[in-house]
Amino acid sequence: MSAVLTPAVTPSPWRSALPMLVLLLAAILLLYRETGMAMAQVWWTSDTFAHAMLVPPISLWLVWRQRERLAALTPRSQPWVLLPMLVVAALWLAADLVAVNAPAQFALVTLVILAVPAVLGLEVALAILFPLLFLYFSVPFGEFMLPTLMQWTADFVVMALQFTGIPVYREGLQFVIPSGRWSVVEECSGVRYLIASFMVGTLFAYLNYRSWKRRVAFMLVALAVPLVANWLRAYIIVMLGHLSGNKIAAGADHLIYGWVFFGFVMLLLFWIGAKWREDEAPVPADPHAGSSNIALPGVGLRGIGGAALATLLVVAAWPAWA
Repeated sequence: MSAVLTPAVTPSPWRSALPMLVLLLAAILLLYRETGMAMAQVWWTSDTFAHAMLVPPISLWLVWRQRERLAALTPRSQPWVLLPMLVVAALWLAADLVAVNAPAQFALVTLVILAVPAVLGLEVALAILFPLLFLYFSVPFGEFMLPTLMQWTADFVVMALQFTGIPVYREGLQFVIPSGRWSVVEECSGVRYLIASFMVGTLFAYLNYRSWKRRVAFMLVALAVPLVANWLRAYIIVMLGHLSGNKIAAGADHLIYGWVFFGFVMLLLFWIGAKWREDEAPVPADPHAGSSNIALPGVGLRGIGGAALATLLVVAAWPAWA
């Protein structure tokens, strides 16, 4: 008689690596829970950063899209990454001691990102680099731009009114026209449009372009377009009020018109950007040859639909609560 020998099945290293990563992430979130809860509170209470609550699930979805590529990689822990994590933890402590929220929150997100190469290795971290960096959009940051954006909005509206022949008397952020008095307040700054547009524009560029030049170019456009769109929005609202004797474009109408106009502009931006999308990615001869290449294929209509859906959620967040 002869015995039939079956080869031993080697367990996948992912079976031990993933639980270790989950434990490390859980420990980080537990130790820095006050900072994380402060971020979540801003998401729920601030109209400007309501879109940030979409960032973690979007990042997880982007990682899930890479599951086949990740399965071909072998996770290898990098203990030396613990050293920069200690430095970041020290920076968090310094920020927490002086009660400065934004640096502490950036430090927390950085610790979460560094946990991936620490447990899974640099090769895995590079494969999902964009989903990891995308987590920085969850930090409520950018309100420091309010005074500058308000000033720019007032400058444009006054200039546009003068160009159309309407007399204007301006004092700071307030101006008077024959039909009434107007003022540029925080809601008119456009900071919420700017931050939301940049986040969704970055996601759109990643999903639809392979070339980093096109991605960066579209991200810059996603920054410039909401600025100009907000100026036009403010001017149109003033003109609607002026021509209607202040019967429309006041109160709730003022805000609703603004969100509708912003949604239209963003969808137009995506429609134009989709014309230059790159749908096909080069396929390497060796399945492991492209493991360190972080450029990912465009997803065509699926990417456009995902970005458009995210945009609609962002645009609808404030009116739904209002």
